Amino acid sequence: MDYLRQKVSGKKNRLKEGNFNLDLTYITQRIIAMSLPGEGFEGLYRNPIDQVAQYLNERHKEDYFIFNLSGKSYDESKFKGLIFKDYFWKDHHSPSLNVLFDICLQIHNILKANDENVVVIHCLAGKGRTGTVICCYLLYSGRFNNVNDALNYYGKKRFHGEGLSVNQPCQIKYIEYFYNLLNMNTRVFPNLIQIQSISFYGKSPQININGQCYPFIEIIDVKKDSVLYSTKQISKKYEGQSHHIILPVQIPLVADILINVKNYGALKDSKMFRFSFNTAFIEKHITYQINELDPSQIQDDSRFDKKFRVELEIEECRLCSNLNSFEKKCELCKPHLSGHQETWGRINEIINRYVKPTDIQTTQLLFRTKENDDVESILKDQVLELTNSQIFKVQLHDQQQ
Repeated sequence: MDYLRQKVSGKKNRLKEGNFNLDLTYITQRIIAMSLPGEGFEGLYRNPIDQVAQYLNERHKEDYFIFNLSGKSYDESKFKGLIFKDYFWKDHHSPSLNVLFDICLQIHNILKANDENVVVIHCLAGKGRTGTVICCYLLYSGRFNNVNDALNYYGKKRFHGEGLSVNQPCQIKYIEYFYNLLNMNTRVFPNLIQIQSISFYGKSPQININGQCYPFIEIIDVKKDSVLYSTKQISKKYEGQSHHIILPVQIPLVADILINVKNYGALKDSKMFRFSFNTAFIEKHITYQINELDPSQIQDDSRFDKKFRVELEIEECRLCSNLNSFEKKCELCKPHLSGHQETWGRINEIINRYVKPTDIQTTQLLFRTKENDDVESILKDQVLELTNSQIFKVQLHDQQQ
């Protein structure tokens, strides 16, 4: 059975210690990534819940806190640690920005409260959503000064093999949003925008059996998880080297927005790709190259031109900018923004109270001791990777001192 679980976990570094063989990785001494604790059939190919609970209960007593991002429930009574499950978002997608700030503040408070505390973060496979949260907290902790280093460090600790980390462009974009907001000298706020047109450039993707393509878009409000508008009824055949969708109505968009691009099929519509953005960071003209579209597998999809790209034409309110707080937005924008004022106020409250930890504090938050800080060596590839059991032995030594 371990063979099947190992095949499913792929290139992730597993914990192999005694009778334990788990898809569980110590990213630092105090931050753990793992896959979903599986029950029933799911336990045959994911982490068996009894083994996960036994390991955490024996190793960390009651001093661990699980963040369940998966949206799936399991028997929490098996765990001595506290479980948080209010931070769900869809697999392979980006969350609302406030989710990242709320969860990082929660993690920070837990790690500050007691040096013995550890946090355990999982989604389903323990890769993308898990990595998004961990990378955001690595940046929040002050140990990393740029997004790429946080992504690389997480990737090298969680996986064996080069180039593996958080790989969905939308998730990377939201890590960048998070870091930019945390470090900007001026505060920004969502703007009210309207999409005028979406254009595709490159040879028509061969989506249907007959090699044709009839693209349409769905505009999704991420917070409400609802479709605001669809162009399905006006979809046309993609011909030649470009295709343009002109929106016949102007849809007011605020904050976290998802654009699903689908193909209209005679029997069934099919997904083509998607992309996400937050209107606090939007520009009048946006270009997405193929490597910036989700899912990341589109880059290897032979149906798409390697130079395929998407361009958006945006209309913003001429009276407001992203530097205007909600109170200073114009009277035309305010009604559309009111539903986001509370969550964005929460983001700015966290940012305003944020004080970058000192080097000593950062060490305690992530590694407990300076000797355990392996960031420089991991990023420079100057040391052999530690096994999870070796990391835990270091922890035991630290606790005994």
